[in-house]
Amino acid sequence: MTWGLLFGLSSGLCWGAADFVGGLQSRRLPALAVTLWSQMISGAALLVALLLIGPVATAGALWGVGAGLCGAIALLLFYRALAIGTMSVVAPVSACGAVVPVLVSLAQGERLGPVTLAGICAAMAGIILVSRQESGGGEPVQRQAFIRALGAALGFGLFFTLIDRATSVPEASPLWVNVWARAGSVPLLLVLQLASTRAIGWPGPALGMVGLVGILDMGANVLFALGTQVGALGVVAVLGSLYPVTTVFLSWVVLAERLMRTQYVGVGLALLGVGLLASG
Repeated sequence: MTWGLLFGLSSGLCWGAADFVGGLQSRRLPALAVTLWSQMISGAALLVALLLIGPVATAGALWGVGAGLCGAIALLLFYRALAIGTMSVVAPVSACGAVVPVLVSLAQGERLGPVTLAGICAAMAGIILVSRQESGGGEPVQRQAFIRALGAALGFGLFFTLIDRATSVPEASPLWVNVWARAGSVPLLLVLQLASTRAIGWPGPALGMVGLVGILDMGANVLFALGTQVGALGVVAVLGSLYPVTTVFLSWVVLAERLMRTQYVGVGLALLGVGLLASG
């Protein structure tokens, strides 16, 4: 296995594990607390490491900050969706944010290939199917989780679009771009905390697990960046974009989540759509 394949696969596993652990912590702590503390811990760790390695790289900083703002809102919506909804549904729906960069490229005059079009159709069909819920008392809650997952998908799509812009700037460093993204996300989350009527406080015994969420997420970003530098972008993107498989698998094994038959089909279509979009 080449390094590009290894880095791409590892990034997908890390993202999926981060989403699962973050979802569990969001059922015990406010989603804002999980998002804020995980972003602060991972950002601080990467900043210290980069300062020890070399000088500050500011190329692409503004695009990175913009990406961080979108990413913070996306993560907050995502963790809130995971806290109240079915992880096996929320994860694939949020991953359909891969459609956003494609639509941005289309707006800029690029033509869509057949694989990309097939990916969009598969992702949209999957979203429709997984949105179906059995009748019962939990239906309104699941609908709220689904809507938040859609909002997270939009935010994640904008995040990756802006990250791509940031790393395209001459002399931009993918690692420093991630630091600038944290420079955008953490202040926004702090403002939201100040405006909130519910104080998040110190996470206490959960700090280790919350920190693990941030480290896994940041590690996935770094692994993905390294993978694109040493391997083919299309291959690395496909492997990295399959992170919902890890989340869905863990939710089935650890939480024993079960879905309707049509929802299983929807999950499969959503994952297929994400893979096609990444490879197209």
